[in-house]
Amino acid sequence: MNNKMKVLMASSALTLAGTWGAAAWAQGEVYTLNPVVVTAQRVEKKDLDTPANVEVVTAKDIEEKGYKNAFDAIQSQLGVESTGYGDAGQDFGLSSGRTVVRGFDRGTLVMVNGIPMNLTGYNSLKGIPEEMIEKVEVVKGAAGTLYGAEAMGGLVNIITKTPEEGKEHVTVKGTAGNYYNDYGIMYIGPRMIVDLKRSFDDRRTHSNDYGAGSDTDWWVGKSQSNQAAIAAKLTDDIGFNMMYQEGDITRGGHKYGKTAKLSKDYNYVYDDKRMTAGFNYAGKDNGVKAVLGYNYRSVRGTDRLKNERVDSSANLSSYIGDIQKTWEFGEDSLTAGYTFKRENYENVVRDNQNVHRMNHALYLSYTDVFSPKFSATIGLRGERILDPFKNQNVFTPQIQTLYKINDSTSWYIDVGRGFQMPSFSSIFYRKPGSKGLNPQNLKPEKGWTYETGIKKEFNDNQSFKVSIYYMDFKNKFGWSNVDPQSGLQYAENKGNFRNTGVEFAYERKLNSHWNYALGFGFSNPEIKDVSQKNAHWIQDSSRIDGVMSLTYRSDKVRSTLSWKYLGDREDYTSRPSKDKQIPSLSRVTWNTIYDVTKNDSVTVTLNNLFDHKNYSNRYGNLDLPYNWRISYSHKF
Repeated sequence: MNNKMKVLMASSALTLAGTWGAAAWAQGEVYTLNPVVVTAQRVEKKDLDTPANVEVVTAKDIEEKGYKNAFDAIQSQLGVESTGYGDAGQDFGLSSGRTVVRGFDRGTLVMVNGIPMNLTGYNSLKGIPEEMIEKVEVVKGAAGTLYGAEAMGGLVNIITKTPEEGKEHVTVKGTAGNYYNDYGIMYIGPRMIVDLKRSFDDRRTHSNDYGAGSDTDWWVGKSQSNQAAIAAKLTDDIGFNMMYQEGDITRGGHKYGKTAKLSKDYNYVYDDKRMTAGFNYAGKDNGVKAVLGYNYRSVRGTDRLKNERVDSSANLSSYIGDIQKTWEFGEDSLTAGYTFKRENYENVVRDNQNVHRMNHALYLSYTDVFSPKFSATIGLRGERILDPFKNQNVFTPQIQTLYKINDSTSWYIDVGRGFQMPSFSSIFYRKPGSKGLNPQNLKPEKGWTYETGIKKEFNDNQSFKVSIYYMDFKNKFGWSNVDPQSGLQYAENKGNFRNTGVEFAYERKLNSHWNYALGFGFSNPEIKDVSQKNAHWIQDSSRIDGVMSLTYRSDKVRSTLSWKYLGDREDYTSRPSKDKQIPSLSRVTWNTIYDVTKNDSVTVTLNNLFDHKNYSNRYGNLDLPYNWRISYSHKF
């Protein structure tokens, strides 16, 4: 698409918004700057009363800002720098997208309705339809005490919609774009929600920045996926959720070397199936909550040049159980619970790579309200990890304090320990028998996060947050240089990780039509190989993070201009060039919704509006250039 066409489409969207600008906004929507959060302390509390840094993304945010999926919604938040292999968390088999909070890669636990969905260290979100999401809570900082391993840098809980009495309708929707198309149908009833969708991604001739960020000139073929999701209200206390996706994607390229022997062609196709399902129980009067969940993912990668299965083909699954009870003692409260998890890894190419890991944990969190202004929470977690290589006994404490300066201002302190085991894929990507490559040499990651912050509301129209944090972790996982014996990279403990940062967030509702939000973060994520003499601290992630959005609403039009920026990024990993630093990411999205009638709406999404070359990871893979989508939905 040429520049003239881009300008024409952008101008059309602006004209549409301006035409209806005089209309009054009469939909009666309620927007709050102090939302209720349930994840940070496992109990419902207003954000102002929560001693942690929490970002809340609502269903309205997802709709108005034009987020393509859950991955897109999460990575657009302040303090989040997710890794994908293309647009909106695109996966290539077990080269999976993952969520990165505050620069600590593979240190974020992602859950769906409290069910951990991390498998072999990754949390690909492609199988979660955005239409099913009620809200997303992003908890930054220590979360390992209440939720266990993999929550070292932060925690994300995706909360899906639930059926409501008195509501019943069917919505059909279709999307057309220059890189993406989909169509689907959604039923919402008093006891069940069902969402079905089929989507298609177009071919990309060059999917990475060959010559600068990679030594392989990659292409991506057309892909398709089928999604099905169910949310059922079995009783007033018990709910059931299931999300299923199957699809395929083709990826190929040519690796250029100095000799013909080093040059190589690639042509892979990946068949991918995944499912997350579970039951949730929330007793209305007894203070008991319980989760019983199951995750499954099957990846079949085929090398079409050799007509053989690729080594990363595997079946992954996990079984999760969690039960907690909360007791109230006047103003004080105690939450205690038990968690069970079994994670399975089955390589479908190598029979000797079939193992499992089991976790048993007891946790408690006690909140003492010393006065109307001051409270403190102490959390403890004891975890027994039965590992195929080395068992672990883990103890993770956490202390939080909250001081209410006044009814609209609070000051919190949050200190906690984190712990994470090596993933099975990291272990089996090593070559046993090679010097220094024994899988048992991998040590767990562990360390502490220290944070303090202030939250402030101004007359229900403005809110402000500021936080300062320090992360100090040991044994950070990473990838080695190419092993001369196997020709592969292998997982290793790269060294110690530290990060000192500050984050500011400000939101204001100007009037019934306009509101805007600003966020800025500056940090210094670094890693140091303590096994090397005279080793220096080296930058390990982006130092500058910025977000901005401006939203207009009327009775017919909702239009949002949003921006995500990552600056002063780390160096390339796969192929350092003369300029080793990854260029900044600057993604501007303009999303406009026009309600033709109360049952019909048209949405125009202009993404990466200024056609910036954005890197989706440190390996040279690129996000989409300028792209557009037009969606139409009708409610019966």
